Amino acid sequence: MDYRKLADTAMLAGKIMLQAGAETYRVEDTMQRILDTSGAETTEVLVLSTALMLTLDDPSINEISKMQRISTRGTNLGHICTVNGLSRKYCAGEISLEEIYEKLKLLGEKKQYSSGIYNLCTLITVVMFTLLLGGNAMDALLAGGSAILLVLFQMMFAKRGLNQFMYHMAALACATFSVSVLQAVLHIDCNLELVVAGTAMPLLPGVALTNAIRDTLQGDYISGAARVVEAFIRAVACAAGIGIGLSFGSLVTGGVL
Repeated sequence: MDYRKLADTAMLAGKIMLQAGAETYRVEDTMQRILDTSGAETTEVLVLSTALMLTLDDPSINEISKMQRISTRGTNLGHICTVNGLSRKYCAGEISLEEIYEKLKLLGEKKQYSSGIYNLCTLITVVMFTLLLGGNAMDALLAGGSAILLVLFQMMFAKRGLNQFMYHMAALACATFSVSVLQAVLHIDCNLELVVAGTAMPLLPGVALTNAIRDTLQGDYISGAARVVEAFIRAVACAAGIGIGLSFGSLVTGGVL
């Protein structure tokens, strides 16, 4: 067996899953299953929210230790499901080590959805949540306009590499300010609170908080605490952005909001 390729495969699987937003214990379990197929005396895996580490050792081979920093994370349930499926097939002997490694490489380079699909989903999410919260057609129309601003900020964020805190705060500040001023200037009869709430929905840290709770319940306290802090910072950024947008909107319109 090519032990080094096995370690590379486990590391690649863990990297894809962690970047896709998988829970820490799920990433560790998948990597551990892959390493255990080696039959080596020592197979250890440690996964944090921003790093992967593994060790593969046996009297018949030179010790292999690998570590990788994870700097970008998102949510991609499709990638998590695909890696889980590939790892189970490999462990069951249905595919070879070379096959799973090549499939994982292709998956890591693959973009599941185009930017257009992501932007369209953002628009639909904002509009639908505004209606779900009790908004009317005018509220949904204004929410759609603010969603377009979120998309524009997302494009700027991708090009300039702004951190998540600045992106969430700036995007919501701009969207909230624009909607509040538009409502006051044009005297539009709408529920500003519902429009703002619908606009904030795509940016709220629901998945991060859920994963934090699941990691904590599994005993991964370091990763759980890190994800809680991440969720808290994102929530603060959203709240700050909305507050800034409403404050400047009130200032511009003379307090007519």
